[in-house]
This record gives sequence, C-alpha cells and structure tokens, in this order.
Amino acid sequence: MSEQELITVKDLSVSFNGAPAVKNISLAIRAGRVLALVGESGSGKSVTARSLLGLSGGSVSAGELTICGRDALGLDDRAWQKIRGNSISMILQDALMALDPLRPVGREIADGLKDHGSLSKPEREQRVHEVLTSVGMPEPGLRAKQRSPELSGGMRQRALIAQALAGNPQVVIADEATTALDSALTALVLSQLRKLKEQGRGVLMISHDLAQVAHLADDIAVMRHGEIVEAGPAEQVLNHPQHDYTRKLLQAVPSGVPRFAPLSAAGAVPPPVLAPKIIAGPPALSANNLSKSFGKHAAVDAVSFELPRGKTLGIVGESGSGKTTTARMVLGLQKPDSGTVDLLGERFAPLAEGQRRKLREQMGAIYQNPLGSFDPRYSVGQLLADALSGGKTKRTAGYRNEVAGLLEQVELSTSLLPRSPRELSGGQRQRLAIARALAPRPSVLVLDEPVSALDVSIQATVLDLLDRIQRETGTSYLFISHDLSVIEHMSDTVAVMHQGKIIEQGDTASIFASPQQEYTRMLLSAMPRLR
Repeated sequence: MSEQELITVKDLSVSFNGAPAVKNISLAIRAGRVLALVGESGSGKSVTARSLLGLSGGSVSAGELTICGRDALGLDDRAWQKIRGNSISMILQDALMALDPLRPVGREIADGLKDHGSLSKPEREQRVHEVLTSVGMPEPGLRAKQRSPELSGGMRQRALIAQALAGNPQVVIADEATTALDSALTALVLSQLRKLKEQGRGVLMISHDLAQVAHLADDIAVMRHGEIVEAGPAEQVLNHPQHDYTRKLLQAVPSGVPRFAPLSAAGAVPPPVLAPKIIAGPPALSANNLSKSFGKHAAVDAVSFELPRGKTLGIVGESGSGKTTTARMVLGLQKPDSGTVDLLGERFAPLAEGQRRKLREQMGAIYQNPLGSFDPRYSVGQLLADALSGGKTKRTAGYRNEVAGLLEQVELSTSLLPRSPRELSGGQRQRLAIARALAPRPSVLVLDEPVSALDVSIQATVLDLLDRIQRETGTSYLFISHDLSVIEHMSDTVAVMHQGKIIEQGDTASIFASPQQEYTRMLLSAMPRLR
C-alpha cells in the first residue's frame, strides 16, 4: 500500500451461490480524494462497497484487500467489527429506513460507539454532540433526543452522516446517498462529502448520477456486469470517455440537453412526427387558487397555473413544498378547501366523482413506483384490458389489437402479456404504467416523479418515449419532479413551489437562465451540472 492509499483492492471477486457478481476488479481509495464508482443497478457497485466492510454476504476472494494498513483478507466477524466505524464507515441511501424510528438519534449514534474504544457514557454523549454539530445539525442537543420521524428530511440526512462519522473513520463510503433527494438535500450531502475530502479522509462515492459525480469526484471507475470497464481521473473519463458504455451513460444525463433532443441511442432515430401536435381549444388544464390545509398547516396556498394543449408544465420544489398535494387535487383524489380545476374547459374539481365521470378518462396519472400502483393479481394483459374497458373486464380477448397497439406504442413486446409486473424490469414496469395511462387516450397526463427511481440510461429511454408520445398524440403533461435537470429537459414552462405557494413561473429557458426569486436561485445553484 502506497503512503496515500487508505484502501487497496486487487483482483477482488464476489460470487453468490457460484454466480459471479464482481469479477477481478482493482481500485484504490486515497486520502483527501473522492473515488466515484458509477454504473447502473446490477453492475456490482454496492456489492463492492459492502465487501470493503466485510458485509458482502457472498464468497469473496482477492489478491489484496488492505484497509487502512491492515490486511482484511480472511478476517472473522469480530475483527471486522473493529474495522467498521473506526477505519471505514458507510452513509446509507434512505435515512428514514436506515435510522431506528424507535430510538432517539443521539442514542443510536452513541450505541454505535460502544463497540469501539473505551469511551464512557458522558464521553459518548459529548462525541454525539460534536458530530451532530460538525454536520450542521440545528440545535444538536435537542435533535439528539428526537426520533427520526420527528426530524425533517434534511435533519435525518445530517443524522445519518453524523452516525457514519462518529467513530472518526479514515474512509467513508456514500452508497447512492443522494438518490431520490431534492436538490437542496442533494447539495447538503455533496457539501458534507466535500468536507470529508478536505479533512483528508478518503471517500468512495457510489452513484449512477454522473452530474453529481462531476461535481465532486477526483477519480472515476465505471462498472458494468461486475467489471470495471473504464477508470481514470474524472476529467479524462467525463470529457474523453474511451468505452462505449461510459459514452452511453454520459449521453443519458438530461442536464443541459435541449427540449426534444434525444437522450438515448434509441431516441436518436428521427420520430415520425418532428413537431409537437398542437390541438386548438381551451387549455388542457387550469388550476385556479387551489388551497389545501391539514390541521393548521397550509400544504397548498392559492396555487394557480395553466397547461396548454400539447405542452409540458414542470412543477419543481423541495420535499414538502406542496407538489404532490397539488397533483392529488388536480386528479380529483383530494378535495381542495377552496379553488377549482378545469379540464379541457370544463369544471373538474371540486365536483363529486359522479359529476365528473364523463371527463375522468381525459386525465391519467403515472407515479414514481409503478409496481405499487398495479394490482398484483393481474398480468400485463389483464392490466391493459382493465384500462381499455374502463374496469369492465380483465379479459384480453376483445382487446387484442388495442393491447398490442399500446405495447407497441411504449416499445414493449406482446410476449410480456402473460407475465406479472413483478417479473418485469424497472424500465419495463414504467413503460407498462405509461401504456396503462394511455389506454383511455387521455388529453392530460399527471406524472409525479415518474423517473426518479430509474437508472440514468433507463430514465433516458423513458423520457425519450414520453417526448415521442407527446409529439405524436398532442397529450399534455403536468410533470412533477425534484430533479431540476429532468424538468429543464422535459418542460416548456415551469412553476416553482415553496411552502405551498407558486413563487415563480414562466418559460423554462427564462426561469433557468434568469430566475427572479431568491428561492429559485438557491434551487438552481444547488443543481449539479454535467455540461
């Protein structure tokens, strides 16, 4: 191990029941540097990271595995416990799931210190206060006594980082620590990782988001199918990629890509209709002074916007800004306290469901987790037949041509018809969700975080698909996302929400180039960019 290398890995392989997950990879994590391990789901990134903690759960072999000067090959569980937390630690992806909801966060952090060293209880409490303060936790003494559900998203993320730092490790692994976070929380995590680097720690950043990687990494290793296919300094890998897979990942990043420009290789094929199909008539959707409170909390406050036919309106804002509550009122799933929604020039909300039934098929929805919105008893074919028949039948016999047409529209094979949605990949499930939403031929689709859980290349194909469908059908999209790069690429106009209000809206290019509100400027400044 060289003087600067905190971790040295040579020819690491990991297999599960004889099936290889990681194949002969080599890497080094150095003091004061960030190594980014990038690739899509199933590429072996997390298995590699867990192997460095003795937690792979598989069969591990390596020519060398040295952690902070110690040979880690063949260590038993007790020896690994002394390494974890002291020499190397991990910031997990989901703070709400990773933190124990039944214990105060201070006690959870302190309990992790019991296995390391001989700190007394007062010393452990002092260390908890120190690490919470170091990550910028407001009122650390108070927050240490609270449980994770009592904390905001930002506070939970800070507590998770503090937990990883409590043992003062030399190496910190951040495993998809920003996935599904809004731009402000993402900026928080990235700033904390930068501080670790400045303190001289080694950081292994695992991510599929190359825009964030470009913001922080010194070195990059690209994984695919358990192998490192390209590695080198960040500037070299990002600006002069040598492997086709790396180039594919870079092309798929929506940041800075103009409206309707393809993000995937499949999307590069010229569409049958190059210009969006515009339909005359009143706006596809109008919201007028929508308000909704829960108790004394105003979740949405006098929100108004207009969605033209054949266009996309993007709604952005941090978690808790009121985006999803607005979407639920627009869809008629939640009754507004005040205000109205007009669909195709006719009143839609707050009418009773029976009164708006004639318009119901004109509006569809696509959600972040399609699997959670599918009835698990139904096959792909039954789900589409149900949507085409308006819930009257699950039999595909009378809808064979229509079902085949829907699958063709979203680029899925009819061979998937008998399968359960659980047997599909994430990208296939999201395409199925789009096909189901398109079945009644709606004029408006409400898309609530439709790609936030997808890998970057799968996200690219889904976004290209949505673009093509809009060009061909003239469907209007209300596109809700915390991902500003996706909103910038997909939207004609943007509405920015903060604390239940729309504080700024207008043409996308103008908002992103010259935001007028301080909050909008803050959001955009926190947005990692690749281009």
